[in-house]
Amino acid sequence: MRVNRILFAAALAFLAALPAGPAAAWRGEVGWTFRADDGISSGVAVAGNLVIAGDRLGKLYAVQKASGVPAWVYTGTNTVVGTPSVMGDKVIFAQGNGAVTCLALSTGAVVWQYLPPEEGYAAETLADGTAVGDGKVYLAKGDGKLYAISASNGRLVWTHTADQELRNAPAFEAGLVLLGEQNGRFSAIDPKTGKRIWGGGAGGAINTPVMSGGSVFYSSWDGTVQRVRVKGVIPLWKDSKPNVGEPVTTPPTVGGGRVFVGTANGKIVALSEENGAILWQFETNGGNVAARPVLAEGLVFAGGGDGVLHVLDASSGAERATLTTGEGINGTPAFDGGVLYLGSGDGTLCAIY
Repeated sequence: MRVNRILFAAALAFLAALPAGPAAAWRGEVGWTFRADDGISSGVAVAGNLVIAGDRLGKLYAVQKASGVPAWVYTGTNTVVGTPSVMGDKVIFAQGNGAVTCLALSTGAVVWQYLPPEEGYAAETLADGTAVGDGKVYLAKGDGKLYAISASNGRLVWTHTADQELRNAPAFEAGLVLLGEQNGRFSAIDPKTGKRIWGGGAGGAINTPVMSGGSVFYSSWDGTVQRVRVKGVIPLWKDSKPNVGEPVTTPPTVGGGRVFVGTANGKIVALSEENGAILWQFETNGGNVAARPVLAEGLVFAGGGDGVLHVLDASSGAERATLTTGEGINGTPAFDGGVLYLGSGDGTLCAIY
């Protein structure tokens, strides 16, 4: 591994001047880059003065936010999936073999590790990360079960059995565990008991749900995005459920009156938060969009399967800048303190100011 200040096999090309106002605070200048031992496979998390991401070899890296200098490295045994979760003085991450590991945030020392039992088809697989809340860590596995384990000691608290295998991370929002299933079922689950309280559905696999402004938003591989008001469990956009015309592959990102998603054919789509109408679409020409779009300072940061990061105006969808990396961007970047932290399949983690 190494740290340098030369952009990795890439050039940051501004296609238009960044707009005046708040969005102009982000300049698009690469500050530092760090090279992992293999491709970055996870999303990026920021905790205090650390930036955290994992690679395909199973290593989790914590580097200094200001410089990219490594603070510690933990060596696991399988690909790091999803985005690491930070809970107080701990960082929790998942690996493709189903292992969930809790480390001390300051040192990288192991606090506990949990490996669910291997039962049934695809039981050993974990395709996405964890959620944390109510003193628990939640993970959804290929065996069709949602596991809740104690965040303090890693012991199993309860399991919830879904109708089919689970391939996307759960979410914890407003005292609920939100779960999307491969068969198109959405569930809101009681974190105390693991019981399904209410839910909804779609015509295809549902990505990780999100909550904003008292509503749950979830997207599906059937091309739809749905909004459900939590109070009263009232579906919104009912008469005009938006269909983007192709499979939606990312969880929604909600902000500024808009909902942003990525698709299997390389599009970034913005919808109205109020009524679900499609406001604009941008074609990345990069194949499947795997990383959830990030919204910050009036800009949308969206990574393509071809390794190109597109920086778009959130209001219009106009492209403001691009950054080309060596391989696909499969993990969600992080934006913190005016800086974008981005990982790439070529093994590079960088800070862009």
